[in-house]
Amino acid sequence: MGLTKPIEQNKLSYQGTFMYLKNIIRGGTLMKSTKRCFVFYSFYDRTGIEAYLEKQAEKGWLLDKIAFNGWHFRRIEPQKLHFSVVYFARASVFDPEPSEAQLSFQDFCEHTGWKLAASNAQMQIFYNEAADPTPIETDATLDVAAIHASAKKSHLPAFYLSTFTGIFQMLLYLFRLVIDPLQLITSNIDLFMIIYWLLLLIFVIVEMSHYHSWHRKAKKAAEIDGSFVTTNSHPYFKIVMLGIIFLAFVLMLFVTNNSRLSLIAIASIVIVLGLTAILLGISQWMKKLKFSATANRNITIILTLFTSFSVTGMLIIGVIIISETLFPEKIPVATYEVNGWTHKIYHDPLPLTVEDLIETDYDNYSYEINTHNKSFLAEKLEATQRPCLDALDQPRLDYIITTVKCPFVYEWCQNAMLDNFAHDYGRPIPEDDTWEKRVKVDATPWNANEAYQLELGGELQTRFLLCYETCIVEIDLNYDGEFTDAHKKIISEKLGTP
Repeated sequence: MGLTKPIEQNKLSYQGTFMYLKNIIRGGTLMKSTKRCFVFYSFYDRTGIEAYLEKQAEKGWLLDKIAFNGWHFRRIEPQKLHFSVVYFARASVFDPEPSEAQLSFQDFCEHTGWKLAASNAQMQIFYNEAADPTPIETDATLDVAAIHASAKKSHLPAFYLSTFTGIFQMLLYLFRLVIDPLQLITSNIDLFMIIYWLLLLIFVIVEMSHYHSWHRKAKKAAEIDGSFVTTNSHPYFKIVMLGIIFLAFVLMLFVTNNSRLSLIAIASIVIVLGLTAILLGISQWMKKLKFSATANRNITIILTLFTSFSVTGMLIIGVIIISETLFPEKIPVATYEVNGWTHKIYHDPLPLTVEDLIETDYDNYSYEINTHNKSFLAEKLEATQRPCLDALDQPRLDYIITTVKCPFVYEWCQNAMLDNFAHDYGRPIPEDDTWEKRVKVDATPWNANEAYQLELGGELQTRFLLCYETCIVEIDLNYDGEFTDAHKKIISEKLGTP
């Protein structure tokens, strides 16, 4: 009983302190006086921006500055304010200060009760405390023309360039899908980049379509009856698109089985974002030093090109070197020398070995997984078991296992492996397309759906392509002895059911 009372008193004391701090944070002296937000309204969405800023003012926040790191707000008394977004096409993001024409316009607006809240290149945002203020822009035709002139100067060229880049990247990936589909399908990073460029292309096309559709309607309405067509840039669509890209990136990192690749991907993004922030900071610094807009723009372009083609590449190469040190792919168990060259021996765990198939007293094999790519669509494993270079008369084993996780890519994987199976195996005559052939053989001993054997110059080789339900296996057993159904059964059990 003696301890219960102090405990209850302490509990009440903690609850009281918590409520006191909560009240102070909500409305007292510790209330946050500034905040920064990322706004997803399009440059031309005057209607959406004005409505958003009016809601912020009713919550007690007034726009103070627009910068590359967000829209900055300062705390005010919650009140009803009116906002007006005005476009000044001759302005530039590189201007060190407003031009004489802009200053004169701002003075005119201030005399009519409109105060400048913030500006960003061609966009100027004013607010008015009057209950029913006179609009700044009264001519819809001039208003639409100013928005379009501003768009043509900065935003539309950027969208056109992004569209061209997105289409170019998608064509490159389409070309890779035709030339080497397995490399693409089994790489989470490549699949993520396809998703990224596809979403970026969709985003840019939708954004441009919305803008041109609005401009066409707004221009027509202004000419017919002088009305201004309200804008809607669908900010939630942008948030959803960014969210999908972010989730795809996180998924890529989680399902990638290579820590080194994950580190390189994260570091590359951090480097690009960091250098972008530095370049924007340098541009802002030049504006404070009153560099002319032309000088600022030219220096920024030169620095951007320099960092794009040199600094960024060197930093990423440095990250790759460091990552190889931190995350070495494998460590050899031994080395040996032949003709003055040092060679490595590995003992990677292989699903199938020469010893599983035949008896051998040779014990100096190197067991190596050369490639092991994984994605959410498919997985590719390339393995080899080779004797030392001074014992090339010993049997050697090479195989590729492609495991298909999504049925719709099975045919792509199968066709790719069939195309590569019999392709230019040291033709004595380069033009002789009949030198190598894939011969369809009985798949029953392999317990496979389909089976093919390589023929070179009319002679069958111990190289096979086996198509199973969820995987495709290409195997080459460099072995001069008899190849029996028992060997085929072992291969089927070891490789055909991953």
